Amino acid sequence: MSKPNVPSLSWSDWKQVLHGFWPSKPTFKEDQYPSLEGKVVIVTGGNSGIGYQTAKSLAGSTKAKIYIFCRSKEKALEAIRKMQLELAQEYNVAEREINFIQCDLGDLESIKPAVEDFLSKESRLDIIIHNAGVMMPPPGSKTKQGFELQLGTNVLGTHLLQRLLDPIFIKTSQENKKGESRIVWVASTAHQLAPLGGFHWEDLNFETIKNFTSQTKGTLYGQSKAGNIIQARTWPLKHDAPNVISSSVCPGYLSTELQRYASWTEKLIYRYVLYDQRYGAYTELFAALSPDVQNRSHSISFGTPSHVRKDLEDEGANEKAWTYFDKVTDHYL
Repeated sequence: MSKPNVPSLSWSDWKQVLHGFWPSKPTFKEDQYPSLEGKVVIVTGGNSGIGYQTAKSLAGSTKAKIYIFCRSKEKALEAIRKMQLELAQEYNVAEREINFIQCDLGDLESIKPAVEDFLSKESRLDIIIHNAGVMMPPPGSKTKQGFELQLGTNVLGTHLLQRLLDPIFIKTSQENKKGESRIVWVASTAHQLAPLGGFHWEDLNFETIKNFTSQTKGTLYGQSKAGNIIQARTWPLKHDAPNVISSSVCPGYLSTELQRYASWTEKLIYRYVLYDQRYGAYTELFAALSPDVQNRSHSISFGTPSHVRKDLEDEGANEKAWTYFDKVTDHYL
């Protein structure tokens, strides 16, 4: 079994990598966000990290109806309680309604019931921010259905969730102005570490690789983030929804719970190179709300238009990946 073939980076790719260490300051901030009155927004993983900050910023700066999708009811309700206190202190907003839907992206069987719960409460959906994910868990970590944890959670779980939400989302987009309906797929500059074309098709779970080095872990994580970029680029080609903007982002090099599996040396380095997670909300909400975002585009910290690795623009490679995503998730529709 061959090892993953990771392409060499171009100069522009390296510039993107370095930008994460010395990013531009956010220029699209709360005072420029639209009111979103009457709009419905979903933020997956909104109970912690960047998702929490994104949901809080939306709650404090707009009038959108917000839904947090996450795995743990206990953690979600505690996060909402904390968020309410911070909204009063930071935004002078009291008793803001923030809703919770229980959904485990690492268990494909849990996603349809979650969507059915959401549909029982809402008749529209304007913006979806696919923020939830995992990064570099212990080797061999898998989802309930046996997929490598990052592939199964970051890509396949997200793919199924979007498929199930597509009908209400597309219907709502037909009522909106062009560009008001958005899908934000949270990827990463780590997509630069992915195998050629995004995926190591000979061994998607990396089960035949015996020596799991830091480089191997990066490639496996990069594979999942390449999947998110492919989703952002391919969704518009598969759906007749001209009012929708689908784009991917790297929220930035941020200090979040995603680093919980890092070694102590990695955590020591992170202390000096990572930014506060609140900045990630600026990146995600730039993609979700800014009039400057283009369909099928990619943005990096903290609201800077950028590019994806060249081979991930190949429509043939994207089609192969999308077909696989659909095939896996068909059974759970």
